[in-house]
Amino acid sequence: MADDKYIRTFGGDVEAIQKGDKPELVPLHHAEAFQEALRGAPAPASSERLVEAPALPLVPAPAPAPLENKIKTEPALSEERPIVPLKTYASDFSRRMKETQASAVTVLAAEQDEAPRVPELVPTKENVSRTNLIYGIAGGVLLIGGIVGVYIAYSALLSAEAPPVVIAPTIATPIFVDEHTQISGSGDALLLAMAQSVGTLIKQGAVRLLSLETATSSNMSIFSALALPAPGALTRNIQPAQSMAGVVFVNGKQSPFFILSVASYGDTFAAMLAWEPLMLRDLAKLFPQYPAPRSVAVPVPEIATTTATTSSQSRQATTTAPAPAPVAAPVSVAAFYDTTVANHDARAYRDTSGRTLLIYGYWDQKTLIIARDDAAFTEIVRRLATSRSL
Repeated sequence: MADDKYIRTFGGDVEAIQKGDKPELVPLHHAEAFQEALRGAPAPASSERLVEAPALPLVPAPAPAPLENKIKTEPALSEERPIVPLKTYASDFSRRMKETQASAVTVLAAEQDEAPRVPELVPTKENVSRTNLIYGIAGGVLLIGGIVGVYIAYSALLSAEAPPVVIAPTIATPIFVDEHTQISGSGDALLLAMAQSVGTLIKQGAVRLLSLETATSSNMSIFSALALPAPGALTRNIQPAQSMAGVVFVNGKQSPFFILSVASYGDTFAAMLAWEPLMLRDLAKLFPQYPAPRSVAVPVPEIATTTATTSSQSRQATTTAPAPAPVAAPVSVAAFYDTTVANHDARAYRDTSGRTLLIYGYWDQKTLIIARDDAAFTEIVRRLATSRSL
């Protein structure tokens, strides 16, 4: 029993488990028994047990045989299996040309035709529309992003380099002007401010615009802010948007004027007629009286003198006749008179010397002019005609 060998197979284990036994080792007597155990031979009786085999003595391995002997002992390849010729693309190509009697170009073309092709995507309307939509959205986003970027860069450049620009408020005027001056106040204070502006010289033929400091934030003209005791029919019909006050320098004289935009010609003209008796008094600070003219001396012929001589004393006495009183200019009544200036009907107040202190008239039925004299009235009419023709 010392030389017996045992083996345990998977088939024997399965059969023992199916019978309810534990897997056991099977004695291995020779190679045939081992082969039968591999093929699922019946397991041995459970009485057999594994016995440890004695240790085998170490035997040195035999020396390798010479290479010549090994070559002689190994069988030739031709004796075991046939040699299969190697197939290459060149051999297949040559064989195909011999079979079909075709040229190389024809064979290559045929092989390309037989090769699997990738199906081409035919563009449809839906695909094209979707592609165009995607491109359009992407282009729009890029365009908006570019505009925003340019605006941000431009704003940053302006804020960093350029100082803030303050745009002066503009005031609409019915005529073109050469200068602009702001004044403040109301009532008598505003009258005084206008009189002071009249005293500030401007160039010949120029016009200076006078406006309130609050003209851009309030709907009030200078004429209304003066709070003159004019009839209500006049003050109620004045439209501040197209009205103005100013100073004009013509014919060597500098004087104030008003251009009033009125809503009703009939009501305002009747109010001006009713205001005439007090108009010069109410506007005396702007249109004062002229200085009285100096008397003109009339030359008097020299009268002969008489010389008396006495014997007791020598003296000479000379007697001269007194000169007559100066002759005054012709006197007229100071009042408003109808007149025509620059082909426009007007009413002018003339003093006893015939000089015009104030004149008013209408350029059209919506525009009332109040000026110092005929020359100032004519210049304002000329500028109104020029501005309305532009």
